[in-house]
Formats: sequence, structure tokens, C-alpha cells
Amino acid sequence: MIALGVDVGAARKGIDAVVLDRSLRVLETRRRLTAEDVDALIGEVPPDIVAIDAPPAWGVSRGSRLTEREIRRFGIQSFGTPSDPKKAANAFYDWMRAGFRVFEVAARRGFARYRSGEADGTAIEVFPHATAVVLSGCLPPKSVTKRDWRAGVLAKQGVAVDGLRSMDQIDAALAALTGLFALRGRFSALGDPREGVIVLPAAQLPARPYAPCDAPPKPERQPHLPGLSPCRCGDPSCGELTGREFAPGHDAKRKSILWRLAREGREAERELRRRRWDLPAEVSGELEGRRSPQGGRS
Repeated sequence: MIALGVDVGAARKGIDAVVLDRSLRVLETRRRLTAEDVDALIGEVPPDIVAIDAPPAWGVSRGSRLTEREIRRFGIQSFGTPSDPKKAANAFYDWMRAGFRVFEVAARRGFARYRSGEADGTAIEVFPHATAVVLSGCLPPKSVTKRDWRAGVLAKQGVAVDGLRSMDQIDAALAALTGLFALRGRFSALGDPREGVIVLPAAQLPARPYAPCDAPPKPERQPHLPGLSPCRCGDPSCGELTGREFAPGHDAKRKSILWRLAREGREAERELRRRRWDLPAEVSGELEGRRSPQGGRS
């Protein structure tokens, strides 16, 4: 049982793909693909289902498709797929056109667009944000980044997220995970099959809209040190968050600043000792001199 998850982007961004097997192992990750690359990947894997994060065609009803209106009833917001040709001509919808192309190449490989019934051997439309909401049972809290929250949903399901290098790969993995649920028959499909249905990873959906998740407890804050933001705090200056306490290179940066600040106060020195980071001899000697009566430490 193998599912190929596809996160669709317009030409500049490209397409991301993740392949999961029945044990939730990540078998393959790809970035910046074209629709033709996806065609080749389907032949290379090959999967039992293709899960695509995009609509398969333009809407046929005014404003948005029925599937998008139905998921909004659960508090899950999504972009509407236009039926008006003038609106559809907007460059914003280039990613939808790219998605149409992926459905076409999947069909050429024998994965017809899913409409109803069993999902095995089809190409299904998925929505990673909706998948994450359904699997977690709640909407994302505002205090958690989108990437962290969705990666956390994957991890709780048993998917290893360490090798997923971007938000797009996380979404592709959520798409593949939805595909595995569909293969097991544990799914719902909302909307009108004539214009496309979004597949969700649950056989039953709640009777009322999802409420926001409880915010997770905030991690213990590191002492504020001038010139350096703590890692994993969500500060944009830290770059993309990592699975470690420090982003690459930030441990050396913090250590260097702590050496300097150890000359100015005990808080930095206590953190150095707590981390068992040895002080350079010249700093240690200066501190000892300040603690002696001659040093006049106050």
C-alpha cells in the first residue's frame, strides 16, 4: 500500500512530492517538479493512489464549488475554485492550472479522477490544511506557526518529519497520509462529483464546526541576551525552525556572546556552567580576579 502525495505550486515554485508506505515510512521526497516529472515518478514508484493538493477542474457553480462551501461549514477556510472565465484568467490561479495538469498526467498513468466509491487506483483531491484539522480534531491555535502545527499533526500520526525540508513537503506528506486513509476506507468525500470532491481522512465528520486547539505550553525561555534571539522561539531572525534547540551555528554564536557577557554579570556565567561550556582561560581568570578582595566585586 503506497500513496503519492503531491503539493502543487505554479511554475516558479514547482511541485513537491512525498511517497508514504502503509507503515508511514517516507519512501521518497522530491522538490521543484514539473507535471511531466510527476508523470515519471508515478511510473517509477508506482503508487496505489495519487493524492493531489489542488482542484481537478474549474468550478461549475457560481462563486466556489460545493466541496469548498461544505468544508467551510466546519470552520475550515479555503480558496474558492472560480467558474467565471474572467476571474479564472487571473495569474493567482496559475497553481490551479498546474494542478489540472497533474490530474491529467495521473489519468494518463491510469489514475482516473476520484468521484465516488472506492479510492484505490484513483487520483483524489486533498486539502492538507483540512486534513490536519480533521486528524487533530481542532483548528490550529494562533500561537503556533502553520509549519510547526502541521508537522506536529504528522508526527502524532507516526510520520517521521525530520526529512521534510519545507512547508510544501509537509503538505505533500499530509496529502499522501490522506491517500493512505482513503486506501483503508477511512475517509469522507464532500461536494459534487461533477466538479470535484475533497477527500478528508475520517469516515465521519463532526456535527458542528471545529473549535481552535488549545495552545501548547510555552517552552522555558532562555535568558534574554542583547544581540542574540533564543532559537526555536519563532523569531524570524532565527530562520526556519529546526528539530534541535539551536539552528545551525547558533550554539557557537550564543557561546561566544556568553563568554563576553560573563565579564559583565553572573546570569550569563550561570548559563555557561549549566550547559557545561568551559570558560576560556582569560575570561575565567578575569572573573576570579573580580571575586577576590582586590577585584572589588560588588
